[in-house]
Amino acid sequence: MAFRRFSPYRGRRLRWDEALFERAAMSRAGSLLGKYLAPRIDKVLIPRTNGHLSTMGTDKVGLVTTVGAKSGKPRSQPLALIDDGHGLLAIGSNYGREKHPGWSANLLAHPDCTIELNGPPAPYRAELLDGDERAAAWATAVDVYAGYEAYRANCAPRKIRIFRLRPVA
Repeated sequence: MAFRRFSPYRGRRLRWDEALFERAAMSRAGSLLGKYLAPRIDKVLIPRTNGHLSTMGTDKVGLVTTVGAKSGKPRSQPLALIDDGHGLLAIGSNYGREKHPGWSANLLAHPDCTIELNGPPAPYRAELLDGDERAAAWATAVDVYAGYEAYRANCAPRKIRIFRLRPVA
């Protein structure tokens, strides 16, 4: 199967179900589901499954709660999170829209957050990546989901924000 690309992140070729899911997510219908329906479902599903299950499957999406940059109120957003061995990567692609997602402005203003992923909510601290760290994180993100490249092209000249979220000890 030609659509089963090799993934250095996984250390293998994508399984047929992973490749099929990626193709579906990159379609117009998949994009619309990801933008509008999945976040609503995930806000209910993630807390009920102790951070294990989301519309993307198991242990891929976390419920990130930030403090609003302007309002100062708690804001929760389901985000795809990528474990790169140094923390969790949160990619501010906003599905290729021209503006940054609101949660990224919240993390810039208030880097402390809580994440519910693979267990109960836990405290994390966000760091905006730049330079070589950002380039390496971007390569990992594109390897995990090839659709990020299309988002980058669509939102140009906006530079997609990439955060590394680390647990607070």
